[in-house]
Amino acid sequence: MNTTSHQKNIVKSAVYRLLIVSIFSYGFCAVFFNIYPTQFAIDSLQPAITSLLCLLLLLYFHQKPLTRIRKTTNIYTAITMLTFTPATFYFTHGAWQGDIRFIESYPPISGMIVLTSTLVMLMLPKKYAKLAALIWALNALPVLHYLFTHPEELHTTRGYDLLFIFGPASLLIFVIIPYQQSMREQMEKISYDLTRYKLHADRDFLTDTLNRRGLDSWLTRNHQLESMGLLLIDVDYFKNINDRFGHSTGDHVLVEIASRLRTVYHDNHCLARWGGEEFILVVANPTPATLNKLAADCHMVFRHIPFRTVGKVTTSIGVSRIAGAQDFDQLIEEADQALYHAKENGRDQVVMFSEMQPQLSEKMKRLMKLD
Repeated sequence: MNTTSHQKNIVKSAVYRLLIVSIFSYGFCAVFFNIYPTQFAIDSLQPAITSLLCLLLLLYFHQKPLTRIRKTTNIYTAITMLTFTPATFYFTHGAWQGDIRFIESYPPISGMIVLTSTLVMLMLPKKYAKLAALIWALNALPVLHYLFTHPEELHTTRGYDLLFIFGPASLLIFVIIPYQQSMREQMEKISYDLTRYKLHADRDFLTDTLNRRGLDSWLTRNHQLESMGLLLIDVDYFKNINDRFGHSTGDHVLVEIASRLRTVYHDNHCLARWGGEEFILVVANPTPATLNKLAADCHMVFRHIPFRTVGKVTTSIGVSRIAGAQDFDQLIEEADQALYHAKENGRDQVVMFSEMQPQLSEKMKRLMKLD
């Protein structure tokens, strides 16, 4: 999973939680003020409408969550501002006109305003922090302005409560939450870097095939394979290429060899650099015919297509028999014996270990007679 997809999934989860928390919070307020109504219908009506709108928004978001993140967040912000801001303006305007006493009439939504702003800042990326600040400013500034211009209402228990909620408490949240977000983003970056470094540690830096460590990881993941076969592929006279054309050209040849080997087989397999100019190709659950054809294809892909910089390059290939995954070490030894036989008998050829067995048996008999 790339970084963008990972971040989208994190934001998707945050939006889900934000909407669910909002639905239950506003729903609780609606139920409470319907059981214990105030003289203002807006106190019970507004949370009910907001809870319903958040529920509809959740259903809309759930249909296509990854493509509707931005639009859902913008709609949620609009709903939140339409929930709190009109109420704040209504009561502050009424208080300025002398129709109501503000601290006795203003509904207990100050905590919800701060909570909503906090949730937006805490659960969503930094770019949405401005929306949280806007929600807070449209509600807190009119209230604070009114209280500071009406000291008789400011110097009351409710006045102090509003002052500290919209003042120091909000300031503390707006300072701490961005810091917490930065820490979270830093931890996510560290986690991503560790995953990337682990991935790179399993690969050969030159050919971008797996290295021995990567091969071990692949074998661990595929330890339940019923059978496997493997090919050891050695570049013939590679030292001559380095001596004649230079090590840089030799490196390019190895890169090209790895590139060609990737195109030969596409079912479940593992291609790794075994060491130097040797590559290993491990095939999952092959048939004898598949293993034979794969060895022939690997051999021919070099013989008939010359390299642009060095001309013709050939390979010697040793092929093991087919056995269970638990016999991997034995298969390596068999392929190595077959490869040695190919190199001792002129190179540029494929040798199957199964075809060597009669010869090995005959050799063992001769040795026993000599003894």
